[in-house]
Amino acid sequence: MSEPSFLPEDDQDFLRRKAIKHRLVSEMVGMEVRRGVIFPEFEVPGNLCSRQNGQLVAGGTAALLVLIPKGYAKTRLDSWYVQPGLFLPGGGLVDRAGSETDLFNGRWQFWSRHLADSEWRPDIDGLETYIQYIREGLRNP
Repeated sequence: MSEPSFLPEDDQDFLRRKAIKHRLVSEMVGMEVRRGVIFPEFEVPGNLCSRQNGQLVAGGTAALLVLIPKGYAKTRLDSWYVQPGLFLPGGGLVDRAGSETDLFNGRWQFWSRHLADSEWRPDIDGLETYIQYIREGLRNP
């Protein structure tokens, strides 16, 4: 028997309706549970590159991780992680995306991006809104 989803029904409906491949993950960090959603085939725009066999390759796909904070969807989503790391076409680091961290048995590049209070409508916005924000953040890093 599978664990019930920790996502609000609106997010579950959105992911089903759009047939978006995803995986819910959780891990213990001290006495707290960290939860996230991994999108294993998130489209990367051509203005960003990943390293494949020592070469920079534009576009393609990457795994995307969005952490789901306690209190979500009243609490807004914040920042995201990609695997493998993404770079500018010349191989340079993207502003506020240079660090890596270990989460859910993997090494993830952290993209530090923060919505202002006015950009998140509690109990209205969700993954659908946030994925649009991420796509825009990747197009215009």
